[in-house]
Amino acid sequence: MIGRTLKNILEKKNINVTQLSRETGISPQTLYSVIKRDNMKIDFDVLLKLCRALDVPVQTFYGESYETPDMPTPEEWQILAQLRTLDPHGREAAQAIIKLENDRIKQEQEKEQEPKTAKTRIIPLYYTAAAAGYVSPAMGEDYEPYEVSDQTTADFAAKIQGDSMEPYIEDGQIVLVRREGVTNGDVGLFFVDGDMKCKQYCRDNFGNTYLFSLNRDRADADISIPSSSGITVCCFGKVLLSRCPPLP
Repeated sequence: MIGRTLKNILEKKNINVTQLSRETGISPQTLYSVIKRDNMKIDFDVLLKLCRALDVPVQTFYGESYETPDMPTPEEWQILAQLRTLDPHGREAAQAIIKLENDRIKQEQEKEQEPKTAKTRIIPLYYTAAAAGYVSPAMGEDYEPYEVSDQTTADFAAKIQGDSMEPYIEDGQIVLVRREGVTNGDVGLFFVDGDMKCKQYCRDNFGNTYLFSLNRDRADADISIPSSSGITVCCFGKVLLSRCPPLP
């Protein structure tokens, strides 16, 4: 195959064996033997000399089989040729560098495959919504440490009882709460007349306050506080929801 390929290249480039011999330093007898004996095995260095003189890549002499993934690229063939010119000390140094680079690549690949551990922090989880009313509860009171992502802005968590906030908040669900005021449409934790409530907040232009249940089948649990009632509504925080529920 190499001989037939060499003959075709010489004919295509209009180069004779004598010219090629002068370019490569390979004797004409050797070149004629390669051409005549198509399957003749030739030294790799000789093959590289032919490729340089004819300005063709090494894979030209391997046909379609070169396209298989295991075959070296032209650049790799050149590196191999340079490696063969080194003395034993040079080869040992090159092999040491290659090993170091292979180890580095392996470590990087293993690091990429390692599961990335999300950063977390601890906030208090109150057993009852009412316990969340304490800004700084004493150790051992109605709360326990609760692990959350460090990306959340929540200051504490609370477990909500009842179905009046479904489907946004299920019975027994733990919600994250940020200690801040609320605006119309926000869901928050409110202390009203001695009781803690999780409701949707709304205040009209006349100063009347409404605490709505998101589950409109439980409209009976809505709380209406007229501005003239004298009842104080204290908000202990805004419940962090993935979507903002519409006001009823």
